[in-house]
Amino acid sequence: MRIRHRLGALISAAVVGLVLATAGASAASAHDTLEQSDPAANATVKSLSAVTLTFSGDPLGAEGATVIQVIGPDKRYFETACPDLNGPAVSAPVTLGRAGTYEVLWRVVSSDGHPISGSYTFSYAPAAGGAPAQGSTTPKCGPAAPTSAPDASSTGSPGSAGDPGLWIGLGVGAVVLIGVGIGAWALARGRRS
Repeated sequence: MRIRHRLGALISAAVVGLVLATAGASAASAHDTLEQSDPAANATVKSLSAVTLTFSGDPLGAEGATVIQVIGPDKRYFETACPDLNGPAVSAPVTLGRAGTYEVLWRVVSSDGHPISGSYTFSYAPAAGGAPAQGSTTPKCGPAAPTSAPDASSTGSPGSAGDPGLWIGLGVGAVVLIGVGIGAWALARGRRS
């Protein structure tokens, strides 16, 4: 009967660990995600008055936490005001400069309260004859971007090394493995007695 009791305890511990690991994984995936951008990543536009990002949830409007920066080929900033939140859409007005590749850097506070960020590029090919905007050496909102901005694959995407949900899931997994190991050791020790 003792072995059956220990085996039941081991199975119960494994089930509880599995439930906790699953809960940790769902918490990590609860962050909002960028669902759509205008202009789209790698698109080419002839004119543009605003950059609009649409998320899977409604970002929180914490002061200074919502940032859209549009950096031109000359490393100047071309957003003309801080972003505006309207439900899941975040939009910033822009007046672009010369033709070339522009980078959009963004940061919002997800509806679950965690900050998320990313970046992407698009190309600007205006019609001939227009005077390009000069841009600014400093952004309208948020700190200046580093000289070498990280790409979208390393900035807050789910599962990246900086994602706290990943570390929580790994920690829960380690605890489950240790618990199963201790249970197996106790079961084997009980059989020898």
